[in-house]
Amino acid sequence: MPESSSNPNPNRNRRLTSSDLQDLADILAMQMHAWLGSRVYRLQRSDILELAEAYIDDLTPEDQKAVAWLIWHLFQDAHEIEMGRYR
Repeated sequence: MPESSSNPNPNRNRRLTSSDLQDLADILAMQMHAWLGSRVYRLQRSDILELAEAYIDDLTPEDQKAVAWLIWHLFQDAHEIEMGRYR
């Protein structure tokens, strides 16, 4: 059986580069902040993954988790900056 028949999305097994993951996380984080404002600082990683799911469902599970982690860290850093406590 050809690989394309057994896997409807052959790109799903391909991992993104760290640069592409960071770019995607940056874009999604900015969009989430535009939607939710400072409430993003209270989101758990699982909430972030759920909010981003429609935009990252074609990524590998590892990349999906990585994007959620990157977004969560961006929000934590932004919150520290906003509170004047940046490391």
